[in-house]
Amino acid sequence: MDADKVIIYRQALDQYGFTAQKEMVFEETGELQNALAKFIRGRGTQKAVITELADVSIMVEQMARLFGQEDFAAEKERKLNRLARRLGTTNGNKSNRKKR
Repeated sequence: MDADKVIIYRQALDQYGFTAQKEMVFEETGELQNALAKFIRGRGTQKAVITELADVSIMVEQMARLFGQEDFAAEKERKLNRLARRLGTTNGNKSNRKKR
């Protein structure tokens, strides 16, 4: 990851505090939920969803640093590999696995 981003994430945690940033995760994910719900109902925009996705992504990166970046990266990789197996793909290539 870009070193400048790491510094920003660390500064946000230092300035606002761990508790406040953990609580902010709830706020940002709620805003994403609302943006998606509005989009599904035809009352929201793709831009609004993207904006909230960016906010949630920033918070996820902060939480990963707080709870353990290496463990987070390993768990994310494990889950992506599991998804690939379920989809019958590896490295983006489809296998001959039968469709369910």
